[in-house]
Amino acid sequence: MVNRLCSPGGRRGMPTVSKGRAEARVPRHETTGADAGPLRLRSGVAPKLRLVAKESRAFFEEELGRSGVTFATWTVLATLKLEGPMIQRRLAQYLSIEGPTLTRHLETMERRGIVLRTRSGSDRRAVTVEVTPEGDAMYAQIESIALRSHERMLEGISDGEIEQLSRLLEKILANVTAE
Repeated sequence: MVNRLCSPGGRRGMPTVSKGRAEARVPRHETTGADAGPLRLRSGVAPKLRLVAKESRAFFEEELGRSGVTFATWTVLATLKLEGPMIQRRLAQYLSIEGPTLTRHLETMERRGIVLRTRSGSDRRAVTVEVTPEGDAMYAQIESIALRSHERMLEGISDGEIEQLSRLLEKILANVTAE
């Protein structure tokens, strides 16, 4: 039996595998002899990208959770703060999430007074989403959490390595989004 995030005495990123009374801590990214072959299913680039995305998001969600903010709230709020008010359909595209999923998040955020949605006078189907003063205050509060999390994630990596990684990720993204 594997406990996905943590167990009593365990730590994040180290699921526990029950073995009778004793539990062994096994890193999720540990490779075995089964990792042979051209795809390198566990040690290849794609699995590492997935693992980094999953673990960094889990770490960030844990940090945000201490402030009572969800990852979804942060991503919507940060996008609107950095990009400005946006049509709801465009915001869903920008965040790569389905419209109904975004609608649920926005309804919650609107009830909390973080965002305001307004229907366009010329196109009743278009809804503009913007951050309220309460949302501005929340963003200011949690921006430092995001910055600390980002710094921790890149700890021990030089500026040159970060720039190189960024360029490589852009190339991979271009490759997988090219038509």
